[in-house]
Amino acid sequence: MNETTFHCEGRLAITVEPREMRMSHWLYAPQLVDLQQQKVLLDLSESLWDLLGTADETANGIELVLRKYPGDRASVRLRVDLDSGELKLGGRTVDPSQLLSALGSAL
Repeated sequence: MNETTFHCEGRLAITVEPREMRMSHWLYAPQLVDLQQQKVLLDLSESLWDLLGTADETANGIELVLRKYPGDRASVRLRVDLDSGELKLGGRTVDPSQLLSALGSAL
């Protein structure tokens, strides 16, 4: 069953569909939608990236704390700016089409 939470004063919806990877090992890969623009900003739902939590939330952006399954490496932080639609990893702007590659390189 999908789980949706709302952030950034209700402008951002983060949806995860829990998947059991192994017995008692769950993955929560996120999809982010800007509700104001009706635009998908990020879709990791088919990936091995797990949403551990969020941080530094403002009205215009949020930081996602992500870890790649099976979780044997450090987490990474991805900043999502709602006004510009930019994704930033380590302060560097990442093209959405190159996001999985950039996330993998950040490990």
